[in-house]
Amino acid sequence: MRLFVDTNVLVRCSRGNASARTVAALERGVVLTVTSLNVDEFIGVLRSVFGFAERDAVIEVARILRPFEIVEELDFEDFRVKADERLHPGGKPDWPSLAAAMALDAAIWSDDRSEEH
Repeated sequence: MRLFVDTNVLVRCSRGNASARTVAALERGVVLTVTSLNVDEFIGVLRSVFGFAERDAVIEVARILRPFEIVEELDFEDFRVKADERLHPGGKPDWPSLAAAMALDAAIWSDDRSEEH
């Protein structure tokens, strides 16, 4: 099984709040995957929300992403319109995870708590 992980889960892994669930998924043979756009967003969150310097953010991202596969936008861009049509207005920024999951017939793991999604 392949599972696309949203940026909010990556942040929670970095802060130690989702690491156990990540390890459990890996032990069950789940292939954890993120999009390259989520990686960029993760770096941005570490810098803007948590005050990481650029170099420290890149080091932290590399540490967290060790067990993850990264999928490039070219692999799912054909599903952008379909993903966008399925998302509520507040969820539009999450199109990469949905488009990638649709392209590779995978599930999505998101801890997003917004009621607009």
